[in-house]
Amino acid sequence: MPLLAIASLTLREAARRRVILAVGLLSLLVIGLSGWGFERLHAMSIVEGRPSPSQAAATYAILVIMLAQMFSFVLAVGAAFLAAPSIAGEVESGVALVVLPRPIRRSDVLLGKWLGLSVLLALYAFGAGGLELIVVRLITGYVPPHPIVALGFIAFQAIALLTLALALSTRLASITGGIIALVLYGVSWLAQPGSTAAAIFHNEGLQHACTAITLLVPTGGLWRGAAFALEPVLIAAMSGTTQGANPITVSTPPTGPFLIWSAGWIVAVLLLGIWSFNKRDV
Repeated sequence: MPLLAIASLTLREAARRRVILAVGLLSLLVIGLSGWGFERLHAMSIVEGRPSPSQAAATYAILVIMLAQMFSFVLAVGAAFLAAPSIAGEVESGVALVVLPRPIRRSDVLLGKWLGLSVLLALYAFGAGGLELIVVRLITGYVPPHPIVALGFIAFQAIALLTLALALSTRLASITGGIIALVLYGVSWLAQPGSTAAAIFHNEGLQHACTAITLLVPTGGLWRGAAFALEPVLIAAMSGTTQGANPITVSTPPTGPFLIWSAGWIVAVLLLGIWSFNKRDV
């Protein structure tokens, strides 16, 4: 099938450019350094008694959520700057003029690139994120409540941003599309603590605005699912206070309707990207 062939070519192109190698090595470095930090903290807790075991457990939980946020941001940047040149770069370089006249539908080209990059992002989310959690478990014994669910939400978020950047790539230059996608990702991320603060201070206007942003770009709401899945009960209880107005602690996970909306949003943006690509002159 042309779609699978293009997906395979997309993965091989990423490998040829050493994107996978560079990100893999940097991730191993980060995991190694974070593992050393956890080991020092755990040794202090055992030998010196500070922090206390309960304080250490809460610290491990917060640090794991912060590391998840870091990996989430790495995936967001990767999704934006892998997808943004996928179509625009080939049109600008003239490669599209060689490929598209052949009996290959434009929809196959776009969907093949989306499939290949989605697989790459999902493998990174579960591979690097899973390895980080294993290292933490081996050193400290700490395991977050729902690690697989959290990694799934992080991959879901990255694929949503990838879809947006790929759709933008059918009309905008590579750098422009990548920057727009990342700005929208940042706005959606900020809407989550903004929504919590609005609920705490009973500001309905801000609450409605944050909800609208989350629906328009669901990546922030999906991060909320990852954070909630990583929170132990002790940390989740903090979300009911003003401490909840931050991107670390959340009081509730995304609802079922929101997850259905997010999946439908990805399909809709993909269809919009296919329509846009079909209408573009190359």
